[in-house]
Amino acid sequence: MNALYKSEPAGKRVMPSCRKQDAAICFLGASQIFSDTVLRTVDAEVAPATCLRLDDFETLLEALRSDGWIEDHGALCSLIVDEDHADGLVALAERREPLLSRVKLIVAIEDEAYAQDLMTRHSAAVLSHHISLLPMNVNLTTWLLILRMIVSGGHYIPPALLRCRPADPPISALNGSAAANASHAIDVSGLTPRETEVLEMLASGQPNKIIAGQLNLSEHTVKLHIHRIIGKLGVTNRTEAAIWYHRNRSA
Repeated sequence: MNALYKSEPAGKRVMPSCRKQDAAICFLGASQIFSDTVLRTVDAEVAPATCLRLDDFETLLEALRSDGWIEDHGALCSLIVDEDHADGLVALAERREPLLSRVKLIVAIEDEAYAQDLMTRHSAAVLSHHISLLPMNVNLTTWLLILRMIVSGGHYIPPALLRCRPADPPISALNGSAAANASHAIDVSGLTPRETEVLEMLASGQPNKIIAGQLNLSEHTVKLHIHRIIGKLGVTNRTEAAIWYHRNRSA
C-alpha cells in the first residue's frame, strides 16, 4: 500500500496524483455547514468523487498517514474547510504539508466580513498557494459551477475580495501621478460600470458561466460584454484584456 504514495526529499509521504475514478473530496468542519445534504449533492453532481466529512486537521492528517485511506476513499483531491479552520489551512499550506501537496485547498465562505479579514491578513498565502474561496451564499447552480471549476484544477476568489489585498490599495488611497494614471486608464477605456465588473471577473480567471451566474446575466450577454471590452481596450482577446487590467490596476 505504501507504493501508492510518492516520496519527496527527506522521505516525506505525499498524496498520489488524483485520477477521476478514485478522487476524494473532504469537507472539514461543522455538520451544520457541511450537512449530509451538501455531501450527497456534491457526490451526485461533482462526479466521479467520494465525499466525506471530518472534524479537524489532526483527524484528517492521521487518516491520510494510514494505509487504509486509499482503499477506502481514493486519493484526496480537494479539501474544503469552514471559516473556523481557515487559519489552520493557511498554516498547513505555508508549512507545505506534504500530504496536502497535490490537494486543491478551499475555504467555504459564509460571512463576507470574515472573508475580507482573511484576505487582508493572508492574501499573499491565499494567492501563492492557490487557496480558493468558495461562497456559500450563492444559488446552488452557481455554487456547483464554482466547485466543479476548482476541483477540476481552477482557482477561484470572488472578485470583490481581491480588492482586500493590502498590496492593492483603492484608487482613493493612491496619491500623485499614480492615482492620476490609474484614473486616466479607466476613463479613456470608456467601459461602462457593468463592463468593468465583467473585466474584473475575467481578469481573476473566471469562465463565462461563473461570471454569468455571479452577475445574474446570461452567458450570451457576458460574451457580448467581453466583445465590447476587447474592442474598447484595443486588445485582441480576453487574455490581453486581463493583462491590460492588471497592468493598469498596478500603474
